[in-house]
Order: sequence, then structure tokens, then C-alpha cells
Amino acid sequence: MSSVTNILVTDDEVTTLKTLSAGLEDMGYKVATAVTGQEALALIRRQLFSIVIADIKLPDISGLEILETAKKLNPETAVIMITGHASIETAVDAINEGAYAYILKPVAVSELETIIKNALREQRLLIENRELVESLQQSNRRLEETNRALEQVSQAKSDFMAKTSHELRTPLNSIIGFSEVLLSKTSPIGETTRDEFLNYIHVSARHLLHLIDSILDLSKIESGKMAFEPSEFDLAVLLEDVKITVLPMLATKKQMLEIEIGEGISSIFADEAKMKQIFLNLISNAHNFTLTEGKIRVICQLETPHLLHCSVVDNGIGISPQDQQRIFEEFGQVKTSPSARRQGVGLGLSIAKRLVELHGGKIWVVSEVSRGSTFTFSIPLARKGGCLNAQ
Repeated sequence: MSSVTNILVTDDEVTTLKTLSAGLEDMGYKVATAVTGQEALALIRRQLFSIVIADIKLPDISGLEILETAKKLNPETAVIMITGHASIETAVDAINEGAYAYILKPVAVSELETIIKNALREQRLLIENRELVESLQQSNRRLEETNRALEQVSQAKSDFMAKTSHELRTPLNSIIGFSEVLLSKTSPIGETTRDEFLNYIHVSARHLLHLIDSILDLSKIESGKMAFEPSEFDLAVLLEDVKITVLPMLATKKQMLEIEIGEGISSIFADEAKMKQIFLNLISNAHNFTLTEGKIRVICQLETPHLLHCSVVDNGIGISPQDQQRIFEEFGQVKTSPSARRQGVGLGLSIAKRLVELHGGKIWVVSEVSRGSTFTFSIPLARKGGCLNAQ
């Protein structure tokens, strides 16, 4: 046998008890004995038995009580009732209560061996069937979870495509509409109007290009094709380049940009191009949601010797708590300001988040409606060879 089978024998006749115990032990079973019902119940409550053999008539309690307790504690236990006083009624009662078999004294050990082997075979089948059912249930649960995840992915993909189509149509419709007017022979327009329409086309085309570039960047990140190319560069020089880039955009709303770099920060080892895009995206977002003559600040400092914290702070319209939950999602624009909604494409913050995570960092927002927003990201500082470094 691959494992020892525990059997409990209960009988107030000591001779029967010793005979059955010796015979079962010779078969390779581990046997416990009890001469009273209470002793048997105490053993059953302390130990798991595969087989329980009990006299149906004991001096203190009925063997049916042992049967009931054994099946309640372990429904798979096979209980074999024995008796020296045969009666159809007691046999029927025992079987109805869940006894596996009912045999008469004197018990033939060979007959008992056959019954035990059959009971153990049925137990193994029951256990295997239960394990199979549990395995199937687990597989079904995993399949249901997978199906739900696939449905969510499919829905997210559909939502993304719908929003992308909407965002693409907006500048395209503007380009097509104004260009059709310019090309029309029946609607002559003046030079001033012509220049105005050409400017609309130009702005819409640049907006469309920005949207396409953002979608391509997001696609590269999600497909794992966005290369991470760290190098050593001066953070102050990078931020000055960012400032020069965004000044024309900020000038349209007469906004002020301040840059503060804490002590101890000079050259860092990161992906320079992606760091620049993170700052551009965050400043562009601040610009969109900050009113005319507003103020935007970029603050970089060392949180620890090896962790860089950068914040983009604005005094704009702020973000409500419910919108903060989805602000980093694709096309997750807030609806606080219709004018701000038209200026963004809803991908800048999502891409910034992915690029920060590409550096092994994290990004978060603290904001209050009408009191501005602070977008902060942190990235670990490193240098070639993988050693952390901040000068």
C-alpha cells in the first residue's frame, strides 16, 4: 500500500476486538481500538479514520451514534456496522444512516478484508471525483476571469478606437471644410479671410500631426517597441531647452513659466529624449488648464540621494476627485472647462505616465478645483553600469 490506512474498531467483546485488530494489522492497516462508544467518539474527534468498524449495540451508546458522528466529521469515512443480533430493522436503519456495510458476528476476516478493499476503492474514486470537480470549478473560474478580462480589453480597445476616430475627425473636418471654401469658385473671399482660413488649416494640421505622433508613441510603448536609451545629460540644460520650446505656446495665453532646480542636481543618467517629452507633456497639460496670465512652475529636487522628484505646478482650474481617478487614462480628459477640453487630445498624461514608468518611476497628481494642480513624478537616478548616482 502506498500509504497507511487508519481503521478504528469498536466492540465491547474483547475477544472480537483483539481478533479483528490482529487480522487487520496483518493486512497492513493501522488499527485503533475502543471498548466503549464514548471512547470511540473521543478517538474519532481527535483523528481521521478511513474505516470505522463498530458494534451496533454497545453498553453505553448505540453504534448508530458513532456512525452519525463519523460521517458528520468526514463524509467519506466508510462505517461498517457489526452485530451478533441480526435484525432487518437495525440493518435498514444503519444503511439509511449512511453505513457502508452491515455484517454479522462472528466476523470472517476474509469477508471483512473484501469489504474494506471495496470501501477504500470507492473512497479513492470519490476523492478523485471531488478533486476533478474542484479542478474543473477552478478552471471554470479562471476561464470566466479570463473572459471578463478579454471583454474588458475588447471594450477598452473599442472605446479607444471610437475616441481616436472622434479626435481624428475634428481637425480633419476643419481642414476639409476650410480648404473646400478656399477651393470654391462660387464663394470668393478676401485676402484677410483667406489668410485666416489658411491659419485654421495650419493649426488643425499641426493638431492632427500631434495626435498621430501621440498615438504612435502610445502604440510603441504598449507593444514594447519603445526603446529605452539612457545617457548622461545636464538636467538644467534640458529644462532650458524645454522652456524655449514651450514659450510660444505659453505666450498665446500670456502665461509665466518658472524653473527651480534644487541643490546637488547636475548631470543625471536617464533617457534624455523621453525626459524632455515628459516635461513637455506635463507643461502642455498645465498650459491647457491654466487661465490667461496664469503661472506654471517646474520644480526638481532630490527626495533622497538616489531619487529625483520633479513637479509641474499650475494655478489653473484644478481637477475634481472623480476626474483624478482617470486623468492618466488614454483620452482621459476632464470636463471642467470646455475650452480646455478642445485644446488637449487626452494622450499627453497617459504617455507621460508610461515614460515615467519606463524609467522605473511613478507619477501622481494633487489637485483641487479652482486651486490648481501639481503633477509630480519620481525616478531613480543611475549611471552606466547600473550604479545609482546623483551628483
